[in-house]
Amino acid sequence: MPTKTHLFAYFRRNWFRYLIGIVLVFASTWFAAQVPRLLGEAIDLLRDGEPMSAVRFAALLLALAAFAAFAFRFLWRYLVLGFCRGAETYMRRVFFAHLETLSADFYIKYNTGDIITRGISDINGIRRMFGGAGVGILNALVTFALAAYNMFNASGPVMAGIAIAPIPFLLIFIMKLRPHLKARQSDIRAATSAMASKVQENLTGIRVVKAFAREEGESERFEKLSRGKWASEVRRVKLAALVGPIIQIVYGAVFTVFIVYGSRRMAAGLMSLGDFTAFNGYILMMIGPIGMIGGAIGEWQTGLASIARLDEMLLYKPSVADRAGLAEEWAERKNPLAAGVASDAADRWISLRNLTFSYPGVPAETPPVLQNISVDIVRGETLAITGPTGCGKSTLLSLLSRLWAVPEGEIAVAGLDVNDIPLNALRDAIGYVPQDNFLFSDSILENIRFFADGVTDDDVFDAARAVSVHDNITEFARGYETTVGERGVTLSGGQMQRIAIARALVRRPRILLLDDCLSAVDAETERAILSGLRGYLDGATAIIVTHRVAAAALADRVLVLNEQGGVAELGTYDELMAKRGALFALAELQAGAESEITGEGAEQ
Repeated sequence: MPTKTHLFAYFRRNWFRYLIGIVLVFASTWFAAQVPRLLGEAIDLLRDGEPMSAVRFAALLLALAAFAAFAFRFLWRYLVLGFCRGAETYMRRVFFAHLETLSADFYIKYNTGDIITRGISDINGIRRMFGGAGVGILNALVTFALAAYNMFNASGPVMAGIAIAPIPFLLIFIMKLRPHLKARQSDIRAATSAMASKVQENLTGIRVVKAFAREEGESERFEKLSRGKWASEVRRVKLAALVGPIIQIVYGAVFTVFIVYGSRRMAAGLMSLGDFTAFNGYILMMIGPIGMIGGAIGEWQTGLASIARLDEMLLYKPSVADRAGLAEEWAERKNPLAAGVASDAADRWISLRNLTFSYPGVPAETPPVLQNISVDIVRGETLAITGPTGCGKSTLLSLLSRLWAVPEGEIAVAGLDVNDIPLNALRDAIGYVPQDNFLFSDSILENIRFFADGVTDDDVFDAARAVSVHDNITEFARGYETTVGERGVTLSGGQMQRIAIARALVRRPRILLLDDCLSAVDAETERAILSGLRGYLDGATAIIVTHRVAAAALADRVLVLNEQGGVAELGTYDELMAKRGALFALAELQAGAESEITGEGAEQ
């Protein structure tokens, strides 16, 4: 849904608070408009020599009006700005929840810095649009109306007309600036996104930056982005800065006319000193809101630009989503992926039928990543997938968990097309460990538990033991309460990988997908971990991508992909090695590479 629809939903639930705030805006402005009039009356009482009791009463009314204007202003700001802060929080929640639903293609199209900028700066702009800007414009219009009415009563239509006459021209001028201000603000938002993206990339890859001694070069690139944002800000400020001086020039001329014309009226006895003072106060009262309208319109344009930028992401549809009505259909049947639920598809627990896949957006002439893959995987089986780099092994695992859209009829789990299984049900049954292991800035315990209800500390310890990382963790001073740095930088690569696997194991998934996630441990440790998984999995099906042929020997069967993303071989390790085909060739290649490394090491 677009941003306006979400905002309307929030307004509909919380309209009363906003309405009371708007009513108090009128009350505050009304009391503020009484101050110049009461001041003028007090001056006339003093000039005319009226009793001091009358003067004191007028002064009391003046003080009460000023206090009431202040009190009501405080209350409307509390109600309206608090309402807008709530809308800001609500929109951030909506935006974050929407991001969680989007598929992998979205995160390829948009970089992290741009997403963060829209989720923070643009939502801030929308909040200011409905808070300070929206109410500021309303307050200014009410102030104009009340000031004009009181000026008319104090001095008649001629002087009131002189004071009001410039306002339409000033408003036209300000409105002419609107599209230019909006364009400038869009440039600022784009420049801010570019800066945020650069910061995010460099902080994430700081070790690479330092390893290549690129600190100075990266600082220079950031300086260029920063100067670009500065230039965008200056262009907007130059435009917005025209408003204040022009208002001052115009009303400086109005003051000049008023002083000359008003002095003559006082000399002729047509205007009292008090009326002169009150009229002067009303002119000053009008100047502030005109400037406020200029700033408010600028904020309003910023908000409109922010809404457009936010809509670009809120209206982005996930390429992987459940079809309409699937949730209702699923609720009426037993979940065949749940533990303890029998399935007639035990011998074809996972089925691939002529699976062919190309990433969206690639040219039509580009060969598919995967081509005509057909294989049945038995429930409880461990299948190793190996092959040359770039043959589609990781893509295959991503498709099994529907991180990318899967063609109809080409992947089935428990006898059901994966497109007929709700995403939540499918992914709840899968423990997936990608190549790029990610850990959160929290304790090791919570990283493994992954904030899931029902996972006990003992479950966490058992999962850690299964991947041979429990002893490493207990050696830390705070054990499982050790706080992991962002992206796990306080741990070794092997420890990160094993903790990530433990996180996938702790909920005892029915299907375990390991995407070459033990590359940071030695071959012996990898074999020990894979052997330990067999007892822990307790009947679960495991699909393990590995580049090490020796590790594939631990699997029940081995699927070897060729460079074109098709099936080169499928069978047990011993069968394939005896055939002396693709798997044997990979084993020979790896053995030769290891011999060369060993030989070079011996020579040194």
